[in-house]
Amino acid sequence: MKRILLLLLILALAACHRIPMYEASSGVFLRLDLQTELDAEFSENIDFAAHPELLAKLTGKAPEMVRACFYDAVSHELVAEDYLPPEGGFIHIPTGVYDVLVYSLGTEATQVDGTRTRAGAYAFTSATGARVKVQTKADSGEGAVAEQAVIWEPDPLYAGRIAGAVIPVYPEGEEESVVLASVLKRSVESWSLEIREVEGAERIAGAEAYVIGQAAGRYLWDGRSTNHPASLVCPLVVNAAKGQLWTVFNTFGKFPEAESDVVVDLLVTTTGGARCSYIFDVTDQWVNPDNTAHRIVIDVLVEIPDDNYSGGGFDPLVEEWDGEEIDIIVG
Repeated sequence: MKRILLLLLILALAACHRIPMYEASSGVFLRLDLQTELDAEFSENIDFAAHPELLAKLTGKAPEMVRACFYDAVSHELVAEDYLPPEGGFIHIPTGVYDVLVYSLGTEATQVDGTRTRAGAYAFTSATGARVKVQTKADSGEGAVAEQAVIWEPDPLYAGRIAGAVIPVYPEGEEESVVLASVLKRSVESWSLEIREVEGAERIAGAEAYVIGQAAGRYLWDGRSTNHPASLVCPLVVNAAKGQLWTVFNTFGKFPEAESDVVVDLLVTTTGGARCSYIFDVTDQWVNPDNTAHRIVIDVLVEIPDDNYSGGGFDPLVEEWDGEEIDIIVG
């Protein structure tokens, strides 16, 4: 009986003995190409030399780190991640097939959420607290009224994608480096706005423009817009000598619905304390496929009232604009 028990113990120990076998192993180098070139061309009226802070706003801060997200190619759920310098580097990831999303970190206004799934990752900015009411004018009577939140202007976020990246299995001792390559492109658009005929520009104490009909965010994997429209607010540079106003801004792009207009609401505070609103529909310029320079130019004469003016779109006694509802009729 004792001999039988001893034999069984020997067999059990032999059964538990670890036999060396081939194991899944890989070394992956993720090579990244960061493209920081602006997608807009600016006219001679845009004086970046006098306002370098506006050019810096368009270019944003150079990213110091990026996040690489690895998604299961079938379920599209996040299974691994790593953090790298913007030029890339070596990472260790289990063998398999992945969809890879890489995006830059360190933006000041732009945030990223929804990264648990490949299609859910999107960039956005917070709301400022102000909002606009946009009312479309129907052929007969008044149209529908929609409310848009005013969001902070996004700063540049860079994102790249690799679909179906294969990390193979190598026998132990025969590992090779797999090189994955991706180009990181801007996930925001840059535009300029010029108002070229301003009579009485010397009487402007301050001016800003609400750009209405913009996308509130952008999905990083396929570049589609999030499903809520928003508005941006941009301070304007006053060139009293030329009688012009201008600015530059970043945006996630136009809200994609066909019936969504792009409207500029120019808000001016005069030296006499009056506050005036001027509305311009710039949809045709925005959607023009030949407008590759991303320029919005308003040549309509804008007359600034003198210091005795007390009427207009805003009560001159109102001092706070934050949170104010601005009614815009377009169509």
